[in-house]
This record gives sequence, C-alpha cells and structure tokens, in this order.
Amino acid sequence: MGTILKALGEVLAFALSFLPDSPFQGFLDGLEKVPYLAYLNWFIPIGDFLKILGVWCAAIGIFYIVSVILRFVKAIN
Repeated sequence: MGTILKALGEVLAFALSFLPDSPFQGFLDGLEKVPYLAYLNWFIPIGDFLKILGVWCAAIGIFYIVSVILRFVKAIN
C-alpha cells in the first residue's frame, strides 16, 4: 500500500510540475513591505480568515464533486 501511495504522489508531483507558478507571488511579496501590517493582523486575523475560507471552499467543492458522481451513478436523486 505504501508503494502505491508513493507512486501516486510521484505522478501527482510530475503533473503539478507543468503548472505555472502562482500569479499572486509578487503581490504577496510586496505585502511584507507594508508598515503596520503585523499590528493590523493582530486585531483582524486575516491570515486565519483566509485559512478558514480555503478549508470551507475545499469542503464545498468536495461535496459538489461527490454529489455529481453519485448523481451520475444514480445513487441519489
């Protein structure tokens, strides 16, 4: 089982190597130079909000994918 997961990881890494780098990297690097951003993030934890939003979007996406698959195999209406 471990070798299957390792092989799957290698195939996935190979497939992801074709994707371009993040288009937002320059923008994110520029945010480090903004003064007082750390103090603002202490009052309003934007980073935590973004993590929660990412997990929520992933959960909703998985739900819709599973729903489409189950509808395709006629397991649900």
